[in-house]
Amino acid sequence: MERSPPVSDENGRQARLPGGWRTVGPPPAPADLDSSLSSDASHSMPTLSCSACSSGPAVRSASESAAMRSPWFPALLTLFVGAALSACSDSKDRTGARTGEWMQVIEVVRDLVSDPPEWTVVRSEEGMEPAVGVICPAMRHGLDGADMPSILLPPPSEIRFSLGDFDEPRFLKMRAGVDISVVKMLGNANPEGVFGFEVLVNGDSVHRSEVRLHFTLEDPGSEWTDVGGPGGIPVSSGAEITLRTFAMGPDGREVVPPKAAAVGFGGMRLVRSIRVPRTRPSPEAPNLVLMVMDTLRRDRLSAYGYSRDTSPNLETLASRGVLFENAYSTASWTWPSTASILTGLQPEEHGVRDSSSCYLAYDLTTVAEALQRAGVTTAAWSGNPLITASRGFDQGFESFHDDREDLRKAGAFFSEAQQWLREHRDTRFFLYLHLIEPHRPFAPLPEGGELLAPGLGEEATREGERIGNLVSFHPPWDDAGNSLLDTVTTKEQRDRISRLYDACVWSGDRWLGELMRTLDELELTEETVVVFTTDHGEEIFERGGLGHGKRLYGELVHIPLVIAGPGVPRGVRISSVVSNRWTGPFLASVAGLPLGNDFDREGFFDPEAPDRVVLFSTEHGYWKGFRRTPLMGMRSGQHVVQLAPKAGPWGTTDDPPPGGDMMLFDVVADPGETRDLSGEAPDLARRLRADLERRFGRLQLQSVARSQGKGAGTAALLERIGYAGQ
Repeated sequence: MERSPPVSDENGRQARLPGGWRTVGPPPAPADLDSSLSSDASHSMPTLSCSACSSGPAVRSASESAAMRSPWFPALLTLFVGAALSACSDSKDRTGARTGEWMQVIEVVRDLVSDPPEWTVVRSEEGMEPAVGVICPAMRHGLDGADMPSILLPPPSEIRFSLGDFDEPRFLKMRAGVDISVVKMLGNANPEGVFGFEVLVNGDSVHRSEVRLHFTLEDPGSEWTDVGGPGGIPVSSGAEITLRTFAMGPDGREVVPPKAAAVGFGGMRLVRSIRVPRTRPSPEAPNLVLMVMDTLRRDRLSAYGYSRDTSPNLETLASRGVLFENAYSTASWTWPSTASILTGLQPEEHGVRDSSSCYLAYDLTTVAEALQRAGVTTAAWSGNPLITASRGFDQGFESFHDDREDLRKAGAFFSEAQQWLREHRDTRFFLYLHLIEPHRPFAPLPEGGELLAPGLGEEATREGERIGNLVSFHPPWDDAGNSLLDTVTTKEQRDRISRLYDACVWSGDRWLGELMRTLDELELTEETVVVFTTDHGEEIFERGGLGHGKRLYGELVHIPLVIAGPGVPRGVRISSVVSNRWTGPFLASVAGLPLGNDFDREGFFDPEAPDRVVLFSTEHGYWKGFRRTPLMGMRSGQHVVQLAPKAGPWGTTDDPPPGGDMMLFDVVADPGETRDLSGEAPDLARRLRADLERRFGRLQLQSVARSQGKGAGTAALLERIGYAGQ
């Protein structure tokens, strides 16, 4: 076996590269790079000095001089001066959002990861070609290292591409990072690895940075580096972009790793910045609030007829607005359904469908983006770590508050949102609150526990987690479909968990009441539209499980939706079928803006409107002994049809029939969906199945493949918050 030649470190000691690594030469020299250029590329634009914001002279680097030579420099300078003056005239509230008369809005012109440019490969090693994938720099709490779709450039690599022609100044935003898996390539002989990045615009270097990893750290704790700083790199029409990566050995010379290292640039997109005047609210131009109560069952709400008093505040909201009796979510779990709420699209259209496609692409338009362009001030607080800025859900929000690691109950942040409302009472706003009170672990507010689950404390919460994990890993049925639930849990245990869930529903309603009281206190109730809904429901042992995402029955996709405020009918219950993906388009329509592709504002509040056909799906369903199989569903009239195209009846897991399997329910006569009519009404079943397949087939033709795979961070996060095996 050929051995690597010895090299010397900076102290003259002999060191040997680990097997498979090759030395290829001295450290790569930066192209036209000033020695003072820092790794954050803060010198990629001319430095502007403002006596109100800074002190000391401005310093210009070589790369600044290159930027000033651009034909776009006058326009860019005007734009940045305007932004600087806006920043100086605006004040900041306590939550970090601007409160002045103007705001800078960033519009994504092109997502360069989901729609990558045609690049020329200048340099790459055989078997290590550039590609699109996912990079996760770190999983450690508090670090900026979440999974991100990326252009992978295994070092040493270099690609070159053009951004095309355009008529206005634009900016290239991206982040440089090294995947956590790369640390495994290091070893005792080469314990520390250095991986570098360089970006050139028209041959001028505008960014150069390095990341150091050490093999003894399972999670090296590296983070993403903003290329060009938070604002990105200014680029002109027809600009040629060069991206380079390299690796260096212990002596500082460039080396080639033994296999492709996941190193590259994440979240790359071309954007433009526009200045928009903030608007003020009125009954004719109301504020907008969207509260999504994660994991909330419709049939556990007293507002929908439940016998226990779980939702008094929702009843009050419904009394002055519209309650939809037959709203359906587009999916039975968080990522795809929430993306539908914010974009107005089906999961097959927006592409957020599974753990391998869990990023809201930058080329989509969200309700927040549409409203922000119209001068509406936007902010969001999310208690679910799936709904975060790192997943692209912050698009259009001037401030987005989340936790990338853990589920957060509303008590951890609700006062911040209330303070934000007080500081923006004179500005037209859109506030999005994603609360997780009914989500496992079932831990209600003390008052809710005393009212609806007396005597059940933390031990009952832990019991719910143990049982939930047990039935998730080992679904309690035999091969013939007979329930084995009584062998893994008792009726008393199930009753305790059910009561604890009710107390959590009450707790979520309590926060709705807090929101309503805050709006009353600020005299904003009559000029604010409030939308209350959920992303999905929860199975509580009806089919043997405890959780969501795996099936498409009513307890999971038949959801609550209540809307109240100026311009909304008062005290109306609408029984016609609607989809939660029309929530975002409705909110946009209040501002006179389009969103989605089929929202009918005129018929939305019409009690006599004919039933619409709505669709729902999950990519990792359970079906009669089959696991992680795609499921599709449709509500048409009084019937619901479910289709498992790759599964079959009980006992066929080893040899499923080629046509898959289906079920048909009359949800008016059988709201619990306990009697499958597909055998009794074969003609109806065939007709509805054909309609379902036609509709989903059309969506598949319209869909854009956005899956780049999932990183280590996504896998760990899903397991940590109860989506084990997904």
